[in-house]
This record gives sequence, structure tokens and C-alpha cells, in this order.
Amino acid sequence: MTRKTKSKKHTILRVAFLAFTVYVVVSFTVMQMDIAKRKEELASVQNELKEQEYINSEITDILNSGENTEYIMRIAREKLGFAFPDEEVFVDPNRKE
Repeated sequence: MTRKTKSKKHTILRVAFLAFTVYVVVSFTVMQMDIAKRKEELASVQNELKEQEYINSEITDILNSGENTEYIMRIAREKLGFAFPDEEVFVDPNRKE
């Protein structure tokens, strides 16, 4: 082989290696950014979970105490739509919730 063909092959290999290296660096950077974003989302969801667990424990304590029947009746009416058997419930169709 002549010296020019060896030099061309060598140059092509260098360019290919350089392109591969750039691809790996860019891919790694994109992955790191995605990981950081996912970690932020995870922290946010974990905070929401802690808040909801706290609210659930408070509601469970109230329900287990049995002392606050007015609270239980209010929640049953407002959130669950319950009513006493002899009670008539009127619904305002224009009311925004």
C-alpha cells in the first residue's frame, strides 16, 4: 500500500473515533440532565406522599377517636354525598365546586 492510502485510512479512523467520542459525551450529558430532572420529580412526589400520609394519619386519629361525630357527618355529606333516610337534599345546579 502506498503512503497516501494509509494516511487516508488513518484520518478516517481518527474522524470516526472523534465522532464516536463526541456522541458518547453528548449522550452522557443528556443522561445526566435527565437524571437530575427525575431526582427533582422524585423529591417532589416524596414530599407529596409525606403530606398525604400526615393528613391520612390525622383523619384516622379523628375517626378512631369517635368523639367528633359532627366532623364525620359533615365529611360524609360534603365529600361522599350521604344523607339521612328521612332527609331531603336539594342540589344547586349553579353552584361551583
